[in-house]
Amino acid sequence: MRKLFAIILCMCTISAHAAVDNNLVNSAEKYLNSITGLSGEFIQTASGKQQRGTFAMLRPGRVRLDYRNMPVQLIADGRDLYFFDKSLDQITTVPLTSTPAGILIRKHIDLKNADINVVETTTTDKTFALKMNLRGQEGLGNMTVVFDKKPVKLNSWSVVDATGATTDVAFSGLKPKTDFGKNYFQISRHKTVSTSGGDDFYD
Repeated sequence: MRKLFAIILCMCTISAHAAVDNNLVNSAEKYLNSITGLSGEFIQTASGKQQRGTFAMLRPGRVRLDYRNMPVQLIADGRDLYFFDKSLDQITTVPLTSTPAGILIRKHIDLKNADINVVETTTTDKTFALKMNLRGQEGLGNMTVVFDKKPVKLNSWSVVDATGATTDVAFSGLKPKTDFGKNYFQISRHKTVSTSGGDDFYD
């Protein structure tokens, strides 16, 4: 389960010679900035095993993943990302700015921001994908976000950690949603307390 958390934290190492289509970058950026909240389901595939669960996102700064067959929650509360291992009654916390999810839920998403490096775009008949990293954190892994083309919407993401292990997360049934409960983006057993001091990306 800790490996799961490490995978989610990883960012990208990509070839400097990969091609980038700025039109695709702009399409992804426009779509992400149009989202206020989403809810749906996901299937995660890692090490040949699949896990299913529910997904929720509320910009800026909030994400929640609940796994159906694992005693695990992942929650971002606008400052930090919390990994709650219910079986151990243990919480691990990292600043949201150090996670790939943090890029997707900023108050304003600028994929040409100086700290974000979109290093490759690819396309198929029905989808397009962006690989990106945070500058200064190269070498820790890579993240690819896949979007449907018509209409543009989040399809999936894939994270490769520094060891080369891959975790794929495919989304389904995503719908706009903003009316989450007051404490929905809090760890279920207690109110979370930020340790990062916040960041302008999420204020």
